[in-house]
Amino acid sequence: MSVVTHIPDTHELDGEDAAETLARVERTDLLRDAFVRFRVADGFSYARSMAFQLVLTLIPGVALAVALAALMGEGRLQSALRSIIESLAAGPAGDVFLRVFDQSAENAALNRYAVIATAALATVIGAATAMAQLQRGASRIYGVMSDRPTIRRYATALGLSLTIGVLLTVAFVLLVLGGGLTDFLGETVAWWKWGRWILGFVLLPISFAALYRAAPNRQQPRVAWLTTGSTVGVVLWFAVSAALAWYLNASTTFGETYGPLAGVIGVMLWAQLSSIAILYGLAVAAQLEAERSGITEPTRPDPTNGESH
Repeated sequence: MSVVTHIPDTHELDGEDAAETLARVERTDLLRDAFVRFRVADGFSYARSMAFQLVLTLIPGVALAVALAALMGEGRLQSALRSIIESLAAGPAGDVFLRVFDQSAENAALNRYAVIATAALATVIGAATAMAQLQRGASRIYGVMSDRPTIRRYATALGLSLTIGVLLTVAFVLLVLGGGLTDFLGETVAWWKWGRWILGFVLLPISFAALYRAAPNRQQPRVAWLTTGSTVGVVLWFAVSAALAWYLNASTTFGETYGPLAGVIGVMLWAQLSSIAILYGLAVAAQLEAERSGITEPTRPDPTNGESH
């Protein structure tokens, strides 16, 4: 049995130190050791917990968007949202959100304010709980076994949800959903067709780096030390999202295998892969910092089993 090695604080180091460390480390070794660190720190388990909460955030989030569009009296926006869902997750995975969309539209027509309040509360609770799981997983990846006190942990999680979580949502909308809003926005924002890509590609890595800096229960280094990990996390997230979307759209057996549960399974699979991408990117950042501290091995023997260090 092994445990992940603890990484001492290196918050006093600057960007030049990060660049020098990255220059002398083999990229393949860094990625391999980061995966070992992620696995031994039980990253897959924390990713599963985080993914479950992400699903509980996404579904009421869709209901909230539909109810807000209804409150604004924007039928075109509702139509655009439905078109986005159909194009983004065609097939089994999209069926879940389409059912949520239709049900939310019906409920909003009866009592918009109740739907908005309920959906907003469920979305915030789900997001905060997901961020709390991320905090625990992030700390373990750095070899920090203690968590923040409960009240502080969930207060931090709520703060992360309302700040970085919102930035991540905006970046996701710009990059993934923005095309479906072009017709709704019309010619009044002609820059939208290209400007959304620039803004989205700026916000996404910044959001990842900010998340990596705030999540672990330790004093994190400067953002320069987190840039490599956030870049890996963003690229991996794009890759798994695109690959899964292609598979769900092209597969002829996925729906037959899972039947009426296919949509739920598809959403959960995306949330699971996304959570792994986020935590693995953090493991890359952690292992780079470990290399600077002279910790070349991501794990060590577990002393509780009577093994020597």
